[in-house]
Amino acid sequence: MNRINLRAIWNVARSEFIKWLTNPRIIIVGVMLVFIKSFAVTPLLERAEQYGDALNVLEPFIAVCQSSILVMFMPCVFLLLISDFPVMGGNTLFFISRTGRLNWFLGQVLFMIMSIFSYIGFILVSCMVMSGGVFSGSWSDSITKFDAVFPEDAGGVASELLPSNLYNQMSITTAFVRIILLLAMYLFLLAMILCIMKMLYLRSAGLFAVFTVIALGVSACALKVQSMWYFPMANTIVWLHYKELLREPITPVSDSFIYFFAVITAVVLLNFTVLQRLQFINIEQEGS
Repeated sequence: MNRINLRAIWNVARSEFIKWLTNPRIIIVGVMLVFIKSFAVTPLLERAEQYGDALNVLEPFIAVCQSSILVMFMPCVFLLLISDFPVMGGNTLFFISRTGRLNWFLGQVLFMIMSIFSYIGFILVSCMVMSGGVFSGSWSDSITKFDAVFPEDAGGVASELLPSNLYNQMSITTAFVRIILLLAMYLFLLAMILCIMKMLYLRSAGLFAVFTVIALGVSACALKVQSMWYFPMANTIVWLHYKELLREPITPVSDSFIYFFAVITAVVLLNFTVLQRLQFINIEQEGS
């Protein structure tokens, strides 16, 4: 392993990021936004209009990230965007010969961090624009008081998007920060699993593995079984950690941060092990 060179790491990350942004595959994000608007943003806007109070500008984004359906959909779309990560063909051998294995790998990690926060940031800004909401440090009354004022309409889609065991348990700022961090760690974990499998020239198996992790997490969350906490999805959904009224959490959110830290550390170490044994003779072959 060569010494760390920050310039080399940045050059790798910048090159990969530019190629990622200009890939025609990025258009599927626009399709996802159409789905987000119809499934999450529109129901919240209709509720706000009925109640007569504007949404908090962060509420649609939080609803998107905490929806049991969209929290499955978002990682799947992201995986489609990074399905060839890390790209190992063409000028990859040139990059590695110039930067060394370690700097190339750290550049890939930096690229993935940049991609994850760009992806989340784009969804955040899009939801804020579509919400037409106001900036505030608290949840809007159209979310917290709607069911009491309109009991005949209680329990609708909007109530499921932002359940009481989210807004009754923490401030909107706390929820916002926790959700972004947990979602980012979830996506990073999936990307690192892909990376291991790609360096083993098992790209298809890697995609199967990460989509299986998502599918099992969805099933466990839907059934509310205790084993759901073994999967990253349950640890990403903040409201699952709480009951509707009681302050005592079912599972502390801090445990989910520890979970992601431990699992990501283990997976990154596995990546380093595979990286040391990476055979360059077949580096221009796309694994399948």
